[in-house]
Amino acid sequence: MELTAKAKVSRYRRRGQSQDRLVKSGANSLSDCSFMGEFNKPVESEPIALASSRTMDETLAFRHELPKVSIDTDAPDDLIHGVLSQYRIVEMLGQGSMGRVYKGFHVGLGRICALKVLHPELVKQQPRVVEWFEREARAVAGLIHPNVVTVHNLGQERGYHFVEMEYVRGGHSLQSRVARDGAFDPLSATLLLRQITQALQAAHSAGLIHRDIKPANVLLTHDEQAKLADFGLVRRLDDVDTTAGGNIAGTPAFMAPELFAGEPPSVQTDLYALGVTFFYLLTARRPFAADKLNQLISLHKTAPVPDPRLLNSDIPDELAGLLMRLLAKDPEIRPASADVLIAELDVIVGHLRDTESLVSESLQGLDCLVQQGARDQFRVIVPVPGDRLHEVYIEVVEGRKRERLLVVYAVCAPADPKHYEFALRLNAELTYGSLSIRKVAEKPMFVMARTYSRGLVTAADVRGTVLEIARRGDWVEQQLTSTDLY
Repeated sequence: MELTAKAKVSRYRRRGQSQDRLVKSGANSLSDCSFMGEFNKPVESEPIALASSRTMDETLAFRHELPKVSIDTDAPDDLIHGVLSQYRIVEMLGQGSMGRVYKGFHVGLGRICALKVLHPELVKQQPRVVEWFEREARAVAGLIHPNVVTVHNLGQERGYHFVEMEYVRGGHSLQSRVARDGAFDPLSATLLLRQITQALQAAHSAGLIHRDIKPANVLLTHDEQAKLADFGLVRRLDDVDTTAGGNIAGTPAFMAPELFAGEPPSVQTDLYALGVTFFYLLTARRPFAADKLNQLISLHKTAPVPDPRLLNSDIPDELAGLLMRLLAKDPEIRPASADVLIAELDVIVGHLRDTESLVSESLQGLDCLVQQGARDQFRVIVPVPGDRLHEVYIEVVEGRKRERLLVVYAVCAPADPKHYEFALRLNAELTYGSLSIRKVAEKPMFVMARTYSRGLVTAADVRGTVLEIARRGDWVEQQLTSTDLY
């Protein structure tokens, strides 16, 4: 039987509670119960982005291995609406100095894909570029991660060398998104950075250094999922070419200062580029900008990092501190790894997210009652089968590593020693949550609980857990007490 709000309030009042302390979920708020040039040339703003966009900024491939060549990017394109190998070319998505990116259709598999195709004229003038192109594809092909654009195939036909990649539906780059809408709010920017860092962590774990992290190389799906793209400068950590003195590659505006001094690329240089990207997401500006490349290099090497809070007053001190460390001139000051950075981001996200809004969203439309106690503490009265009610508590607590945790729990029954065997046996069978003993009002009680990272838990997680904990908690209560007190 589904109880009406009036019946629930009435029943709850008979238990000695006051109606004026209860609010109904589903309203507007819980309180109502809701980022190859020469050193003396001007610096372009951004290089190529592998993006589902018709306009793409020109690549300035700062790469001494590749001499400057002349490519007519305005020459007629004979691939559009034609066939290349097993692909039908639908349209051009974008182009740069090394090639073009097309939306294609794999005829054999019947799927949409993205095709990155080298300029044939570039291949004629610089045959070695094919080696680099194929090395990129092979390096990334084994990198399967939800935040990385997947490489499916490598091939060549009629002088065209191409790579087939995942097509990101509705995808646009972070650069174009910021250019259109401005800076992200701190929480959204931090959540996006965490996704990019996860992609970077997967690459580093595979022994790969990206060397070109920037907003133009991160795509956003229609549901705001970040995907790291364009591994055109990727190198293995153990690649001797990478560590050769004077071999510099990257996008100057995003390059760590030690790279300009001839140091090899590393995890820390990728993290520095990530810091520049983060600064851009939060402020819609890069920390350093100049008309000449040598001026820009000097800024990266010697100039203090601008305080992002002067550009966006919503940035909290904790976030600004992390950003300053990512952009530190000394790589030893930056986070030791992508894993370390992810852990720090989790803590910050937990501090940025508003628990009241999360709980309100998670309970929207549920036939339940909500009471907010102290900050980040909520009690939810949930109808359960058998015309019964069960109380579920939602609390935010601090974990052992200072991380914020969100705990959803329900009190089941007094923790009588005679029921310990039952509790142990039940825990061995449970696949969802766990039964533990917790002091409630100074009394030891059996509690059914599930814990999440506060920064990562979603409204859907909370909603499903509240309903499941209520149902399981009530079942335990019936087994141990045969009452409906909790």
